[in-house]
Amino acid sequence: MQSYHLILLAFGLATVLMAYVPILSEKLKITYTLPMLIVGVIIYHIGTPINWPDPFWEHEWVKVVTELIVILSLMGAGLKIGLRYGKNHWKQPLRLLHTAMPLYMIAIFVGSSLFLGLDGPSSLLLAAVCAPTDPVMATDMQLENDGSDGKRNTGLKYLLTSEAGLNDGMAFPFVYLAILWSTADNFGNVDLWEWSYFYLFFKIITGIVIGTLFGYLYSLSVQWFDTMSMDKTLSGFVAIALAVASFGLAEAAESYGFLSVFFTGLFAQYHNHKTSKDSPKGEMLFFTEETEKLLMVVWILLFGGFLATGILSKVDYIGVIAAIVIVLVLRPLTAIVSLIGTTYSKRKKWAISFFGIKGIGSFFYLAYALGEGHFSSPVKVYALVSWVVLISIVVHGLTGPRVISYFKRNDPG
Repeated sequence: MQSYHLILLAFGLATVLMAYVPILSEKLKITYTLPMLIVGVIIYHIGTPINWPDPFWEHEWVKVVTELIVILSLMGAGLKIGLRYGKNHWKQPLRLLHTAMPLYMIAIFVGSSLFLGLDGPSSLLLAAVCAPTDPVMATDMQLENDGSDGKRNTGLKYLLTSEAGLNDGMAFPFVYLAILWSTADNFGNVDLWEWSYFYLFFKIITGIVIGTLFGYLYSLSVQWFDTMSMDKTLSGFVAIALAVASFGLAEAAESYGFLSVFFTGLFAQYHNHKTSKDSPKGEMLFFTEETEKLLMVVWILLFGGFLATGILSKVDYIGVIAAIVIVLVLRPLTAIVSLIGTTYSKRKKWAISFFGIKGIGSFFYLAYALGEGHFSSPVKVYALVSWVVLISIVVHGLTGPRVISYFKRNDPG
């Protein structure tokens, strides 16, 4: 049997398991990413003939794969939220972005500079790639449907969904700053004016505008058809095509494609929202989520094998402690500060702060930066990010469903 056929067999069987794993994980009250991660480790150890990384895969390959998964996840997040939330609802996730995330990045930057022996550019890169809440790995904790019945969840699930969708607007500028710093002789030679007006403001604003217009115009075009024809324009394939096209247009305009995709999802049902019609986007959301889930399973399996190759051994115990602190200490503390003054209960504030889930998006930013910049410690940073993501998958995977179940019973909304 050829190596190619063995790979198909291994990943085919593993993917079939996805029909059964959610049943098991629901009974155990864990996320399905945990069992699939273990399957990935098994696939590596049974000798599946994949070109395993040494010490990591080519940056361009990682960037493309993770980019596609994040695009689909952001489209799904946008469709789930839609335009059912007013500006008062958006104030809460924006707190996590304009207060928690900067504090989080500063804490990681200072800590990695002082205790991990990383230079300035590498410390900033670690802070930027670890700060965002991942839109893909947080799927199990997000809104469960598109809310076409008019109901609104304004609590834990809404905050995690909206925060994950907006992350790109705050994280990517600092990834670029790390890249610029890594290619300069010192920080004093970095053109902060260019970074501010182009990477921080222009790319964010342009991405939002393009995504909004893209979703708005699509929604407008759908109104020209009768109900039967409209169903065809709201197919799952159209959702994926919209996401990819929006991303491509935004990137061609030198803006942030991830932001554009999220806002396309938000505004894709603008006219249905304005006319109070039932939103027929269920198929769009379902197909997008199923495709994202398939790609995520493949990534989780590869990540499990990647961990088994020995990347985790590239840092000492101090690095492991640092990863634990990044996930379980710094994120909760910085996020809880941003939620001071909100009407959430104390327990819900801590739950929101605790679930700063890390995952695929971090590896996209990391692969992008390492491909564009000149960093002194790429292997160490890769190992640290791997530890951060692994700890997040395990801890949040074991606790997430139980916490969601608790708030459904005791503090819904």
